[in-house]
Amino acid sequence: MRTVLFHANLRNFRGAHLKLWDYFGHVLAAPGFTPRISFTAKTRWDASNPWLNARKYVVDDPNTVDVGLFFLGGRRWEQAEQHPSWGPDTPVLSFVQHVHHADPANERYQYLSRPAIRVCVAEEVGTALRATGIVRGPLIVIPNGIDLGDDIPETAVEPDVDVLIAALKRPELGLRLLTRLEGKGRRVRLLTERLHRSEYLRRLQRARVTLFLPNDTEGFYLPALEGLAAGTLVVCPDCIGNRGFCRPGSTAFVPSFAVDDLAAATESALALPEEEAARMRANALAMAGEYSVERERSAFHDVLEHIDRLWLEARAGDVTALAR
Repeated sequence: MRTVLFHANLRNFRGAHLKLWDYFGHVLAAPGFTPRISFTAKTRWDASNPWLNARKYVVDDPNTVDVGLFFLGGRRWEQAEQHPSWGPDTPVLSFVQHVHHADPANERYQYLSRPAIRVCVAEEVGTALRATGIVRGPLIVIPNGIDLGDDIPETAVEPDVDVLIAALKRPELGLRLLTRLEGKGRRVRLLTERLHRSEYLRRLQRARVTLFLPNDTEGFYLPALEGLAAGTLVVCPDCIGNRGFCRPGSTAFVPSFAVDDLAAATESALALPEEEAARMRANALAMAGEYSVERERSAFHDVLEHIDRLWLEARAGDVTALAR
């Protein structure tokens, strides 16, 4: 049995932590592998932390673990390199969740030249890393999957909000758009605080239209994909990491980040005839179905099955693969 060591700093649960939890589960379900995870001292241990009920896999001192595979996020290299198991015989898997890893001004850029098996969460992330010309080892693209489970009922729910503005990352912009879109008897709600995921998904489902306000660039913008699955009409500007599933005119409205364009796209979504709205929602649901967590797990299990060969390729030097 090979132990896969994870590490996390979980002060506020975010999408990146959700994906770490998913991959932790993928390892737990993989034959011949078992996960362990260490946390920083500032980690919150409340209901928002999914490891609260998986404490038997949590280790206080990661250096006591005989590691068979390091699963690294963007900033954990130095810590891992001090581990007793670190060495040429222990594979390193780097989980890359954002295009900014490819930016020379970003601190994560320096690690691209170190040998590793890199799993990227979107095609755009893999393309950005390849373009740097300095990556050592296989680049494997596994698009993020979603597992909505029982959080969204299969039966349709009557919307009780006309527009939900999801502005956790851009509250000031959200407030400006709230002012623009209110009126005409509309029910507009601004969301700027973190919610439990099930409550957040219910709010998406109960909105006719959801206007998402991501950062200018995202590695994989999970909220918009969840919106497609929830049945709300999605308005979301291009942030790179949503290009695979936010298809203009088919699954979503994709304006620029300009306030006028965001407001106009939301108005267009509200004015969409019901037949066209139903078609877009159907397209969106079909698209979301292509991003299942089961498909993600299967692809990652294939990586684990061939981990030793992939590690040999990583140690050999150059980029050797871009697959999904």
